[in-house]
Amino acid sequence: MCRMPDIITIGESLIDFLSTERGVLIEDTGGFTIAPGGAPANVAAAVAKLGGSSGFIGKVGRDSFGVMIRKTLLKAGVNVDQLIVDGSVNTTLAFISVKHDGEPDFVFYRNRCGADLALRQDEIDPGYIEAASILHFGSINLTGETLRSTTIKAVEEAKSLNKVISFDPNLRQSLWENMSAAKSEIKRGLRYADIVKLTDVELEFITGADSLEGGTGDILKYGPRMVLVTRGKESCYFKNEELSFAYPTFEMELVDATGAGDAFMGGTLLRLHERICAEKPLFSLEREEIESILRFATACGAITVTRKGVVPALPTLNEVQEFLKGR
Repeated sequence: MCRMPDIITIGESLIDFLSTERGVLIEDTGGFTIAPGGAPANVAAAVAKLGGSSGFIGKVGRDSFGVMIRKTLLKAGVNVDQLIVDGSVNTTLAFISVKHDGEPDFVFYRNRCGADLALRQDEIDPGYIEAASILHFGSINLTGETLRSTTIKAVEEAKSLNKVISFDPNLRQSLWENMSAAKSEIKRGLRYADIVKLTDVELEFITGADSLEGGTGDILKYGPRMVLVTRGKESCYFKNEELSFAYPTFEMELVDATGAGDAFMGGTLLRLHERICAEKPLFSLEREEIESILRFATACGAITVTRKGVVPALPTLNEVQEFLKGR
């Protein structure tokens, strides 16, 4: 048995069908290439490719797509002991095109057939959570049963063991029955989280605030200790109880923004885990320490947007170090 991982993620693993044409909606594309994805799985892969110890909790079908996901995560270095294979459901699919503005257009094949939704509480080894330091999840986990109750149980167990909880609201409107339910469940997730990573669009949706300072302040009221707002090429915005500031991003030629936020999250969690191992404070940081984490995480995202696909686009530690030399 391999050593249990330090940073674990739970939720969807799926196959992305990526449009072969850029700047078109899905209905206008002429074809697709395929690649494993799913935000929590991507974060686990991002951590592993950076040299960290990560594991993924989720479910795939007993089909060729499930085999592909498992092989891809293993190749990235992710522990897949808790990747459950279920022959009664099909692996979840997502169709993605990159619009003119560089942002992805999504269509999911998931309702009534997606394997990720079928993950059950009794399929998770409690020792897997107990051995970890950080548990990361996203709001897609909360869109349906049995994944929703399974996630809440896992997060509550991790919380009781004083693990660090990371949450990504990751709003995908087509997966929710209505936006009122989406907002309610996302706010539920915020109440468990120590760290929240979200986009400026998601921040405005959740809080209704017209400023980063006001919106992130509202997020902190739910209980998180740290909020990170990714804003594409604009900047990353950081806020905790003591500090708030914008950190500049790197100017890059955009190829595909899919997975950039997951790369950023993986880099952030890796650096925070290093502080846990060094027995350094996790949330009472000096500005210079925060900027060092953001510089690394932003570089991870910047490299990712220059490549097509998701897991193959995620950088290695050596690539990030080379990228940051002289910058």
